[in-house]
Amino acid sequence: MVYYIQYLLVRLVILFAGLLPLEATCWIAKRVSDLAYLVMAERRKIATGNVRKAFGTTLAEAEIRKIARHSFRHIGISFVELFLVPKLIKNAKDRFLFTGLEHLQAAFAKGKGVLFVISHVGSWEYLSFLPYLQDAPSSVVVKSIKNPYLDREIDRLRRMMTVIPVPKKTASKKIFSDLRQNRLVAILIDQWSGAEGLWTPFFGVETSTTSIPARVAQKTGCALIPGYCIRKKTGFYEIQFHPEVPLQGNGQSCERETTEMLNRLLEAQIRKYPEQWTWGHRRWKPKPSMIREPD
Repeated sequence: MVYYIQYLLVRLVILFAGLLPLEATCWIAKRVSDLAYLVMAERRKIATGNVRKAFGTTLAEAEIRKIARHSFRHIGISFVELFLVPKLIKNAKDRFLFTGLEHLQAAFAKGKGVLFVISHVGSWEYLSFLPYLQDAPSSVVVKSIKNPYLDREIDRLRRMMTVIPVPKKTASKKIFSDLRQNRLVAILIDQWSGAEGLWTPFFGVETSTTSIPARVAQKTGCALIPGYCIRKKTGFYEIQFHPEVPLQGNGQSCERETTEMLNRLLEAQIRKYPEQWTWGHRRWKPKPSMIREPD
């Protein structure tokens, strides 16, 4: 019953967002996020602490708090944006600019599939507009939501953009199948990866990072293409494709060195758009006792 009530509330949000002008909807999302920044003391502490950890003494405290506050807005707008898909899809071609498409096309030309290395920088959910606007068959590995009603609703919205959501728990077989068919598979790399990840530097501080992209590329020969959907202004976005990241190192060092390279490229993007990343996420935690080592 609780799950169903949550679902109904979200449906009301979708209806409300559909009736209001886009600018008004995003304005409300910002104000709600500002309130969350004020009242969620623990999450605010995590966000400011993470900014401080990443940038050290290069930023004044006022700038650190500004980035954290805007990061809260970024999360709030990103949440609302998913439910605005039915509105934006009507004129999506006018709202999205694609840059670096030549990198994606060159990767597909190799015929071994593309692993799209993505993160929570910018409007990450809107990367799903890629197959809708560019006719690039795509899947994305997602974490299922406990609420089954919300999980189905979010799945429906993602499929409106013609991307195929793949539950993380059962993703392995689908990833390799899609790559063999020269399709694109998107995987998030910027979250804490627990004991399954590699202990590697991120902004100079070691933390658990997924090495799935490196391992999959080693096994399949697929291309690793970093990509981002940057929010330029309300309702307008730039989907960026960066050059292919070749496998780094040799033998046993390949997995680690490639993962570290992907982390460095992500760091550079976050430094460029610090207010469009999720600083409130517990990205740095104590080292798990059973952290894995490269095979």
